[in-house]
Amino acid sequence: MNIINIYTGLLFSPQQAFAQALRLKVITLFFPLAAALVITALLNTYYYAAVDMPWLLERMVIDIPDDQKQTVLDSLSKGRLLGISLVGVVFLTVSINLFRAFIYWFVLKVKGEAQRFVRLFAIVMWSTAPLLLILPAGILNIYLSAGQALLPNDVNPVSLNQLFFKLSGDSDWGQLLSTFSLINIWEIFLIIIGLKLATTLSIKQSFTIALIPELVIYGLWITTLLL
Repeated sequence: MNIINIYTGLLFSPQQAFAQALRLKVITLFFPLAAALVITALLNTYYYAAVDMPWLLERMVIDIPDDQKQTVLDSLSKGRLLGISLVGVVFLTVSINLFRAFIYWFVLKVKGEAQRFVRLFAIVMWSTAPLLLILPAGILNIYLSAGQALLPNDVNPVSLNQLFFKLSGDSDWGQLLSTFSLINIWEIFLIIIGLKLATTLSIKQSFTIALIPELVIYGLWITTLLL
């Protein structure tokens, strides 16, 4: 099974595909990492090519004092916003997944199930395979929203906010709820499988450990919103 078949196989036959992925050299984790970056970058690029820029810019400066709005608007452009978003894609994708791997490494070490950090990072990155489905779903969402207001946080059509809450994408709670989606749940499911295959943990233990990074991230985020 080649690396592309393994990546796509995680969507349809995760147990078999993950078993194959864990037999590969750890350096192959750069394939799912690169895929995650490319998928997200392509979606952002299409968004900024299709969005109503005058509307978006006005929305971005809505809370800025009137005497400063034009100065801020003059400093923004489609190219600059796209560049900022692409830098953000790289930083967030790498840093958040490194954080997840670190949490798993630390917890497993405490439990006496020590694993190499890079192996756990590979498990995290292979588990991002469901992002493959976000690209067509996001592009379709942007296309169907042509001529309508669509904030960057609203691009993912299967986020909790888009599916259930319908809050403004630039509100505090709307931003939070836009970052968690059915894709995240799928990724956690894959991480559970990866942890189970790489360790002697039970399914229940793998499930508990897989949730810890999300509980830390969203727990801290919710706490800041409530303070």
